[in-house]
Amino acid sequence: MIWLTGGPGCASELATFYENGPAWIKDDMTFENNAYSWNEHSNVLYVDNPIGVGYSKLTTYDYVQDEDAISQHMHIFLLGFVEQHPEFKGRDFFITGESYAGHYIPAVSHYLAFNQTNLELNFRGSAIGNGWVDPYDQYPQYAEFAYDNGLVNTTDYLMLTAAFQTCQYLIDQKNYFYAMELCQLSMSYVLGYPWAPAFNVYDIRIPCEHPTLCYNFTAATTLLNGDNIREKLGVKGRPWTQCDMAVHTALLGDWIVNMKDKVGDLLDAGYDILVYSGDKDYVCNWYGGRSWTAKTQWKGHDQFNNAEFEEWIVDGKSAGQLRAYKNFKFLRVYDAGHMVPKDQPKVALAMLDEFILDGASKHVALSE
Repeated sequence: MIWLTGGPGCASELATFYENGPAWIKDDMTFENNAYSWNEHSNVLYVDNPIGVGYSKLTTYDYVQDEDAISQHMHIFLLGFVEQHPEFKGRDFFITGESYAGHYIPAVSHYLAFNQTNLELNFRGSAIGNGWVDPYDQYPQYAEFAYDNGLVNTTDYLMLTAAFQTCQYLIDQKNYFYAMELCQLSMSYVLGYPWAPAFNVYDIRIPCEHPTLCYNFTAATTLLNGDNIREKLGVKGRPWTQCDMAVHTALLGDWIVNMKDKVGDLLDAGYDILVYSGDKDYVCNWYGGRSWTAKTQWKGHDQFNNAEFEEWIVDGKSAGQLRAYKNFKFLRVYDAGHMVPKDQPKVALAMLDEFILDGASKHVALSE
């Protein structure tokens, strides 16, 4: 499987060292073994995407501006990877990631599924974690989530509800520039001052100690910019950055685009799709995930929406709520923020095992 971090413009090594990789890096530059690494049952390839992210380097300033280009570049990359590593030919293959990868994953998955890609991998499906997939459905849920979690009062809630209705109207009118301005300002209003947010946008339970990403990723930056590391990786002379703002800015026109229709196409073609959301995240909150999955049009739409949320059990304990029908699953993960594998590593590995090993609708309990 491949893992794609979002942003847009943030490097996937952040997940390697802080979420689901074999070892976590600490602030003092020491490492802690991750017993619940996602490579326990799968080879995981962390891909810096789009070009210009992490160590990857543009030869010109021609940054990608849409998902079509991203999908084509990912296809080229995967062809090259399989050519250089033929031992992976014919294996089951999944695409995973989080946040703005909610745009990347449907686009890349759709491209690989419905184009003559000659990939020589058995593409089976995708997992989207706390994803930004359909802004039209997700923006209004900021007001609902904020109010239900005590982040705003009734007056603010009513104001935000009206603002997001206008936001949706602007999207309907294809006035995307003003839609994004209004939608983002309304979403950010809940946070307060940008330089001193009222809470961690990725986990409402804790303060934002290091704006804007809220977490301290300095250790990874120091490690990955070390001369010895860059030499071993064959990227000598290339700086590594957590997030590239030029890549981010180039994709602003992509921000409002709806990706859930591509998910519907994939479902109808029989691919497995898992959507999971940590329920303490604000920026891509689980209310938004619940909303867009319910509104995704596919041949199982009615049955999926009629399915009751069931308690999802891991090691004998309630770990979330699952709605599932055939090859579509939406999972609310308890007590996790934006980075589910970071906050609930054991639960995240159980989720992954169930998705890739045990079928689309089978519940399992993972023991120690």
